[in-house]
Amino acid sequence: MRKWRNEPMLPHHVELCQRVFDAAKVARNITPDSDANDPVAALVLTLYRHGVWEEDELLRRVLGALDENS
Repeated sequence: MRKWRNEPMLPHHVELCQRVFDAAKVARNITPDSDANDPVAALVLTLYRHGVWEEDELLRRVLGALDENS
């Protein structure tokens, strides 16, 4: 991973993270009212801020982390 990205998130950054968050929820059957939503969102943002900026790679790492924590 790259160095922590301490810059404002632009709309296209937010959109990418939202797509990954939505895809992770679908892939792991996480419902909108689930307590798992906040940790998944935090994971997406943390990985993104640490330099995982490619959408496919970000989703792969999020899903991998979710599997490890199951």
